[in-house]
Amino acid sequence: MTDRLPPLRRRRRRLRLARVLGRFHKGVAKIEATIEPFARHWDERNATALRSEGPLWVALGDSVTQGIGASSPGRSYASLALEHLRDDTGEPWRLINLSMSGARFRDVVDHQLAVLRDAGLGPQLVSAVIGSNDVIWRRDADAIARDAHHLVRALPEGTFLSRVSEVRNDRRRIQVNRVFDTAANGGRLRLYEAWDWPTGHGVWAEDNFHPNDAAHVHLAANLVTAFRSHQIVP
Repeated sequence: MTDRLPPLRRRRRRLRLARVLGRFHKGVAKIEATIEPFARHWDERNATALRSEGPLWVALGDSVTQGIGASSPGRSYASLALEHLRDDTGEPWRLINLSMSGARFRDVVDHQLAVLRDAGLGPQLVSAVIGSNDVIWRRDADAIARDAHHLVRALPEGTFLSRVSEVRNDRRRIQVNRVFDTAANGGRLRLYEAWDWPTGHGVWAEDNFHPNDAAHVHLAANLVTAFRSHQIVP
């Protein structure tokens, strides 16, 4: 196994919507400024996890799994769920976070899973929260569904995969969840609902797009509940 993983970043377009909006909305600029510092945090945490001993959890996904919108990476759902894993099992679980801000299905398949495989990580647990950027920024529902098919075929068997949040009459979201449901019904993946929150009020960061600290608590609770339902934690 390697002693350090390559830093994963999604190539940014020269003119990005967030940068344009940031000129008019201070909240957007504030959250945008956290992307690289959070990524560097996980680079260092991943390096530490590689040098440590204990069962390994690998988290895949986009800015949500990076913790963007939380006040710090330590308040992200991934960090909170790791604390639960350690406390509930009494074992020194390690987390390697391969997520990338802005990631889409193809980024998980082509980059994140490639690092998992090439580094010989051999995790006991894999989770993924992905799809929001595909359904928000892409229009072709059939192309999105094809990429979702590629994803579910590539994910390690037993991966905890969150369904995307659905909006009535949004064909893209419906088709993605249909692909996810089929994979779960076939026994390859374990689906859960990361976005099943008791309220939609007071859960968004200053950019009104990313989940804040309160939302990350809900995200962590839903993942830990999924872990419990499959006896990962007591």
